[in-house]
Amino acid sequence: MNNKLTLRAVFTTALLFYILFPISLFSSYESDVRSILQEKTALKLEEMGSELFIKTGVSTVIIAKDHLTQEEFLDIKNSYLKKLKAPYILWIFSKTYMDKKEYGINKFFKSPDLEDSFDEDSIFSPFRGTFTKVLTTHSKGDMTSAAFLNGYGDLVDMLSKSYGVTIESGIGNDNRNVINIARVIFYGSLFFFIIWYIKIRFLDRRKIGE
Repeated sequence: MNNKLTLRAVFTTALLFYILFPISLFSSYESDVRSILQEKTALKLEEMGSELFIKTGVSTVIIAKDHLTQEEFLDIKNSYLKKLKAPYILWIFSKTYMDKKEYGINKFFKSPDLEDSFDEDSIFSPFRGTFTKVLTTHSKGDMTSAAFLNGYGDLVDMLSKSYGVTIESGIGNDNRNVINIARVIFYGSLFFFIIWYIKIRFLDRRKIGE
């Protein structure tokens, strides 16, 4: 009788703990980003990462730093890749790397079972990616935060679709559409400027020739 009461008490306590603290028990999301990202961005990344793990089992680790030496990068990479269990994502970013002030690092590691679960180029391509080095290497914290929010939000969106689930905390396609519109405006303006410059140069040469 006492054993039954003890088991019931343990079960009741565990169930109550699960109801009160579901994320702390089952959210395999880890990050070290607050040194360069805004607090609200860090919290949003954690919210999405926690829900992603609960619904798909995909663990995420995001490390974002102002500076990393080669030794620090390898220590982070090796220590996490040894202990992470598939499926997992390990994202390591630093604005500057080693002793090169003009060179950052952006490395992305995933378990083999996630190979066909998302399009990495759609996140990191300099021309169409939601997260690009153009936005982050020498930008201020707000731009870096926006890049991480958009890039990770895009990743979560693709993974959730691959697993056939809905991530309520995801940011959807709104931010991606804004980026695409901004990119079209930027490249359109650049193209217009180039055409205008060529036209002016051509007219100047014609005037000199006359």
